Amino acid sequence: MLKYAFISEIKNITPEEYSAVYKNEECYNLVIGSPDMKTTEELVKKLADEGYTLMNFCGAFDGRKIERLEKAAGDKVKMSHVKYFPEELDKLNKLTSLKEFGIIIEGADNLTDLCIKSDSCNLHAYFVKDMEMAKEAAGKLVEKGVYFIEMCGWFNKAMTDEIIESIGGAVPVGSAGL
Repeated sequence: MLKYAFISEIKNITPEEYSAVYKNEECYNLVIGSPDMKTTEELVKKLADEGYTLMNFCGAFDGRKIERLEKAAGDKVKMSHVKYFPEELDKLNKLTSLKEFGIIIEGADNLTDLCIKSDSCNLHAYFVKDMEMAKEAAGKLVEKGVYFIEMCGWFNKAMTDEIIESIGGAVPVGSAGL
């Protein structure tokens, strides 16, 4: 069974309070927040010891931070972080708030959603099994009023373009698969 984590940097929360799980017979998906790099390093070590082999990180993490986290986890975990096409990054940088955040993760049996709320950030996650579901999820996230969408590493360049097109560029979209 694949053990996967999507880790977001969210101020003023603790990982224990800010997490949710989606699981099926094939995978165990953890969506979790961490307030700072020190906590994230500790979290990554713990998750690696628990058998997580794939971790994606939100766009607040850059290559330098990922290198630190890879050292913390050892060679046990494949990691990547969300990146944005230049035009999507321009849209993201113009946002005045990041409070409503959407993510899409592949690995579900059916379109499944969950929400983690805090004073700092409301994270709306959809788990999907294919691109049609991913497009539907992106539309639902826009309807919910998210300010931006980040996606797991399953979404390569072409798939990310498809999602952006499916929502008419309504919000910035990034992917850990770019």
